[in-house]
Amino acid sequence: MRPEFAKARYANGDAAHLLDVARAHLHAGDVGNAARMPTEAERTAPADITHRPGARDILAEVARDPRAPTTIAKLAATLGVG
Repeated sequence: MRPEFAKARYANGDAAHLLDVARAHLHAGDVGNAARMPTEAERTAPADITHRPGARDILAEVARDPRAPTTIAKLAATLGVG
């Protein structure tokens, strides 16, 4: 496999893991830590947050919480998630 494809594949897997962790934090009621994961996933693999419906669902759920940081609200607004 070409190195650039391997790197992209790893980034997508890493983003998927971060989104799974965000979902776990949400289920535990830990919005602060849940909010960090979509932001990090967006930095790692922006297309995952933009195009993966499950990622957008998690982002929307975190953004609806009044305790969510402003960075999540901005990311959600940028992506039209709400």
